[in-house]
Amino acid sequence: MINVFNFFNKVYEDLNEKNLNKDEDLIRYFKSEYGKEWKIELDKHLLKTEFDINKKVA
Repeated sequence: MINVFNFFNKVYEDLNEKNLNKDEDLIRYFKSEYGKEWKIELDKHLLKTEFDINKKVA
């Protein structure tokens, strides 16, 4: 059971690092919406997304 969870966690981390953190359109959106605070808001969004995915897996 733990191996299955680790597998999905690893897949999510890979997708998260490759897509969300480097998605220029997403970064551009957060910069235009939040100004100086864009990085903090983007981090909040990524954490919420991670929590929602982990909640669905469990």
